[in-house]
Amino acid sequence: MALFGKKDDEVRPPAVQAPAAAKAAPQSSQKNTSLDTTYVGKNLQIKGNISGEGSIIILGTLEGKFDLKGRLKIAQGAKIKGNVRATDIYVSGNIEGEIAASERVQLDNTAKITGGIVSPKISILEGAMFDGEIKMSARTAEVSKPASPRPTQAPPAAAPEKKETEL
Repeated sequence: MALFGKKDDEVRPPAVQAPAAAKAAPQSSQKNTSLDTTYVGKNLQIKGNISGEGSIIILGTLEGKFDLKGRLKIAQGAKIKGNVRATDIYVSGNIEGEIAASERVQLDNTAKITGGIVSPKISILEGAMFDGEIKMSARTAEVSKPASPRPTQAPPAAAPEKKETEL
């Protein structure tokens, strides 16, 4: 029994623990969805809303609304018609709608934007075409919602009526 003594048992536990540690690492990385990237192909045309967590690279055409916690890339030749909201937005294609980013917006030299941009950091490269308003704000969450008409104010207090006297 001296061959199978305590020394052999002391060596085994680290070998058993190593695979358990290796299994723990992939599980924690699977929970981090910011590493996941979804591609919308060049020949795809989508109508609808997209929301969730992760990164998306658009190569095709999308008509709808984006609400994304992650990075959004609009590739050259891609077309978006609708409002876009994400953490980071990089545009090389066309967007027709409002853009709101909680971190940054970058317009490449091939970008064509029609609509407003709200972001604390904005980079526009020479050659990009932009027609709209820019608002640099750290509070994009409330600004990125569609603007609602301002509430109508109560009419001012009426001045006392003047009575006309007949002559």
